[in-house]
Amino acid sequence: MKIDRHLLVRYFLGRCSSEEKEIIRLWLESGEAHRQTFVHERIRFDASVAMSETGLPQQQPVRAKSVALTLLKAAAVVLLLVGSSYFFNLYRTLPVKSAMQSLYVPPGNRAFLTLPDSSSVWLNSNSTLSYPAAFDGKARTVELDGEAYFEVAKRNGQSFVVKTEKYHVEALGTSFNVDAYAGKPDFSTTLYSGKVILYNEQSHEPPLCLNPGESAALTHDLLQVSPIKTGDSHWREGLIVIEDRTFEEIMQLFEKYFGQQIVVENNRVKTLSYRGKLRIADGVEHALRVLQKDFRFAYRRDEDLNIIRIH
Repeated sequence: MKIDRHLLVRYFLGRCSSEEKEIIRLWLESGEAHRQTFVHERIRFDASVAMSETGLPQQQPVRAKSVALTLLKAAAVVLLLVGSSYFFNLYRTLPVKSAMQSLYVPPGNRAFLTLPDSSSVWLNSNSTLSYPAAFDGKARTVELDGEAYFEVAKRNGQSFVVKTEKYHVEALGTSFNVDAYAGKPDFSTTLYSGKVILYNEQSHEPPLCLNPGESAALTHDLLQVSPIKTGDSHWREGLIVIEDRTFEEIMQLFEKYFGQQIVVENNRVKTLSYRGKLRIADGVEHALRVLQKDFRFAYRRDEDLNIIRIH
């Protein structure tokens, strides 16, 4: 049984259909020589990416960094240059599924990407998503530090799991939002369609199941379920939609979207509420000037400490 090299390249790029993936699986199981060919072609593919100056798809407007693939790509380049069997055997001992990739979105930006299983992800400002080059096993698992909106492609018998610092979110064919920045006390999941289950592997609390139109947020170390707020997902459009939030809560949003620490020293404005829309691309100082039309406050930027002080 022979296989087209171009089919393998499409597989490495995550562009194969279910039928093509099944053909590759059967081909791999039919002999050791086929497995060696697969590894050899994977090495060639990763080496070409490592040596390319334009390795990222153009629809990703921000930089992507490789986590586990960095060492593998370096070994692949050496292998192609000197033909060392040592590096080939080293690469062969590492399963393809262990190769992880990471996409980081800097403050004030957002990014869209398609995962190897054709699931879609919008990644919010100051967020990192880690995901494998190919999904194997019983679950498709990704790791999130930040906020992301997922539209999960259905795959029979294989769930989709988003791991965060506080909770894991498990889904099948589903659209949902997860807000889980590492080191921050907040965590929330909003379900738009399908079904998700929230659980903590280190806790004895029972899993929580959400229905469409519901949101779960961490309050005093407990998950509280409430109806969806209509403005929660507008960040994908580059907007901060504020619906009856206090000034202090708005500053917390600014910290998330602009990666800027803000200290509110003016107690008179902390609890005042506001409704409106702001464009993320306009920046934090423009947003503050808009709020000054409704709130009496001044601000100054501490350049050395990268802090904005509200007084």
